[in-house]
Amino acid sequence: MSLVVFPFKEEDTSVVARNLATAARHPRVREVWAVAASEGAMMSDVAAASVDLATSEGTPVRVFPQERMGILRSGKGDGINTAIAHAAEHGFERTHFFDADITNFDASWIDGAEEAADRGYGVVRHRFPRAATDAMITWMVTRPGLALRFPGTVLPRLGQPLGGEMLLTRPAIESLAANSTVKARSDWGIDTVITHASTLLDLGIYEHNAPDGKRHALYGSLTDIRDMVLECLDAVATIDGVPAVDTRFDADPPADVPADLKMTVGYDVDATRGSISAPVTPEETTVIESLGLDPSSLYLDGERWLAILPRIIDEFDLSSETWKSVFFRLWAERVIHYTTHQVPLGYDSAIRYLEGTIADFERSGTG
Repeated sequence: MSLVVFPFKEEDTSVVARNLATAARHPRVREVWAVAASEGAMMSDVAAASVDLATSEGTPVRVFPQERMGILRSGKGDGINTAIAHAAEHGFERTHFFDADITNFDASWIDGAEEAADRGYGVVRHRFPRAATDAMITWMVTRPGLALRFPGTVLPRLGQPLGGEMLLTRPAIESLAANSTVKARSDWGIDTVITHASTLLDLGIYEHNAPDGKRHALYGSLTDIRDMVLECLDAVATIDGVPAVDTRFDADPPADVPADLKMTVGYDVDATRGSISAPVTPEETTVIESLGLDPSSLYLDGERWLAILPRIIDEFDLSSETWKSVFFRLWAERVIHYTTHQVPLGYDSAIRYLEGTIADFERSGTG
């Protein structure tokens, strides 16, 4: 039997409660956990809902706060690692993780992962269609970085390396619980680190396709995810260990993209432009010019991004305020350029373009 885990912070309580109920009703689920970022009103509301669920569904639904597990900024990684540590102690055969804010979560997410695990895959990840301007960290940082650093391996093949939706079998959970790199990653870099660590386990990886997409709240300005992009870049730059080129990997075939997703705008372009409108400082100018760029004209098309991202990965310093400010500005400029040049050509064209950039980075990574 399986465990389902929902890390949560500040979400719509009704959405979280509905997702807990969906998991608790599943015939293959023995327990459901909701791991809170902190104790407070949100945790109390979810805990109150869990009491009713446990009574009505007959499945234990436990709500508890995350522990301080890592050495970086306390965040999502502490929640994930708290659940991994406790799941390893309890000996669950399979542990599912889902973001708590998915508004279209249903039993098919659990079914798809369970069926792949039944076929012998030790790690099952969920992939799903996204809006053309969503997942800009994945498309512009994580997938290119993995393609550069680990060409020819399974890592560039993964569609959603930052996805928080996955199934880990008992051997995977026990290995990750003992992995010092994973335990140290207490911030947004946790998804990248777990993705990489999972590919080293020789347990087989499967990507299950959720054809309706992952419906959840999108962002305003890209400043809303500033910490996330910086911490994901740092994770890509610091992970170590090359997966075997013959790692067992397979995935569901792609499905048609829902029409409404093709029309969805993933972020506020004007607000993002405003967030990077301040003049660069002398310190930032030095870093930008060292990358071969003109601070007064940051025209970041795909060719320039391909040229500078390898150096950024080599030189980025998460402890440097200058580097953090520079990289956020460059990434935002790159996303805006893509949004204004490729997205107007249509959804399918934009996604083909993005996939092409990943292939370019992988070729560059092979030397």
